Amino acid sequence: MSGSEFELLLQRALHTAQPNLFDQPVATVFQSFDRVESRSRQGGPANTELHFSFEKIRLGVAIALMQIFTDLGGEEVSANVLSVLKKAAKATSIGQIDSIIQKENKVFDKLFQNLYTNTEGELILDLFARALEADSRREMGQIVKETLRALETLEFPSDEDE
Repeated sequence: MSGSEFELLLQRALHTAQPNLFDQPVATVFQSFDRVESRSRQGGPANTELHFSFEKIRLGVAIALMQIFTDLGGEEVSANVLSVLKKAAKATSIGQIDSIIQKENKVFDKLFQNLYTNTEGELILDLFARALEADSRREMGQIVKETLRALETLEFPSDEDE
């Protein structure tokens, strides 16, 4: 996954050229991840900074997917999940992220319970679940690529349909 793919996903999903998700610009968040991951690959220790920067990437992908799901007609619960994810993306430590997510854990449970979705919604929820479980750049990159491809074919409801 490249920084440009990550940024493109966020821009397309959030319908803005300058997504304001994190405590820093999107490009800076990805560059930080890229830098610490590269150091780790070269034999440096996997440390808190690497885990934190990966969590930021994970949150960005999860937010993009939940926004797409909400745009496809997700229910109020998807908007609640999106709100929690956006709050967590502003966190400045893994502890803060964990605290925000754990405090609002019930909204995630509700997302997967008694939720009727069509095929497109199921695809996005599957990608969302995979993003939450991904533990490598390669996996996250695959999810980003699949999401960008899916965006080419998804049919979003128009305002006239409502």
